[in-house]
Order: sequence, then C-alpha cells, then structure tokens
Amino acid sequence: MKCMLDTDVYVGAMRSAKKRAEFMTAFMPLVPATYLAAVVAYELYVNAQDRSTQRLVEEFVAPMERTGRVIAPTFSDWLSAAEIVSGIEERDRSWKSKLPALVNDILIALCARRVGAHLFTRNGKDFRLIQRHLDFSWTVVEPA
Repeated sequence: MKCMLDTDVYVGAMRSAKKRAEFMTAFMPLVPATYLAAVVAYELYVNAQDRSTQRLVEEFVAPMERTGRVIAPTFSDWLSAAEIVSGIEERDRSWKSKLPALVNDILIALCARRVGAHLFTRNGKDFRLIQRHLDFSWTVVEPA
C-alpha cells in the first residue's frame, strides 16, 4: 500500500520525543511505500524554526527526494483545487473564512489520490470536509 503523511503527522514527531518514538514505530516501516507531497515539504520547512528542527525535516524529506517519491501538484491539481474551493464556498458557506488555509490540504489530498496513496492525518475535520468534494483514501491517526 502506498501512503502519504500530512504535515501534522510529521510536526508531532518534530515537537516531542514521545511523538517521535510513536512516529518511528508506526511510520518508519512504511517508508519504502511512502510518498511526500511537495506541499507538505514546504509546510515543514516553513515551520522549522531552529537548526535541530531543520535537520529533522531534512531526515524526513531527503529519502523521499532521493527515491523520486516527492509529488508536486500539477496544473490539473490546481484546477481541481479551484473547483473544490468553489464547491465548498457554494455548499459549505460556514467554511468561507478557512478556505485560504484549506487549499494546501486540498492539494495534499489531490496528490495522494493521483499516486493512489492512503493519506494519514491528525486533521479529521478539514479532510472530512474535503472528502465531501473529492474521493480519496485517508485515515485520522490521532486527533491533533
């Protein structure tokens, strides 16, 4: 099974030794089948505030990059994201203020779907909304 991890799964591992140990147990065995969304890499690097965290990000990203398993959104993904945002805006008006932040999650879901990967996230709320507009495989590993 191919898999992809949402940013929040990596962030938990970067912020706590306990979460890092859980990450190593749960996700390191999946590394040979893991793909990385370029959007997730971007979010990880943006949030890496110190050298120690930057090194951890590099440890997560480098193997995916070396093996060609970094998946960037295509032009078609961007167009699909625009359709999804419009659909959410039309049918789920209460989310309107959250839409700019939701675009990255939509792109991550689109990348996972394109390569046939199962997405693991801690962010069930946003991905439940996205799933109402896009069919993709995902699981909440532990709420944030």
